[in-house]
Amino acid sequence: MAAEKEPRELFGGAILVELPRGFIDASDFRQVPDNQEVFVRDDSDISLIVEVLQLANDEGAGENLENAVRFHFSSLAHDNAASSSTVLETDIPSSQIEPPATPSPARLTGTQMIRKFGKASEPEEQVTIRVALWRLPSKQIDLVLSVNESSKSQDHPQSSSAQAAFQLAASSLQIRDWNLFA
Repeated sequence: MAAEKEPRELFGGAILVELPRGFIDASDFRQVPDNQEVFVRDDSDISLIVEVLQLANDEGAGENLENAVRFHFSSLAHDNAASSSTVLETDIPSSQIEPPATPSPARLTGTQMIRKFGKASEPEEQVTIRVALWRLPSKQIDLVLSVNESSKSQDHPQSSSAQAAFQLAASSLQIRDWNLFA
């Protein structure tokens, strides 16, 4: 039986996404930057983040979608102070559609070796990071969805929940109000 899902409005309803039940809005218990929506599982170490970022052109990101999604994965590795990162696979759509339709995302799955909360006292652990990227060049925006799953969560009975959440969110995300990016 498929996990129950629920629609979630992001950024005041400008974006709609479906998530499996069990994800909690992190802004209910901690401060979240205005350009992010953050959700965490209530039963594991899985987080899902949607970020509105300036269109990246560094490190070849402006050349094509593959380079762009790899750039955002590398940027996350830098932000996470990862000692290493590995791209396992990418899935790049063959064509892009223009607004007002929501384009298809480029997808990437990789791993990073990080310390929890960046603390040197914590042991490194492998984290699986899944990234979906919607490039919106007419708005100079990269919309980035990332799902993080620690190796501890992968041992959890719900280990497929991170991949399921990523697939559901990446396939269901709809931009409903393009003025969000004005």
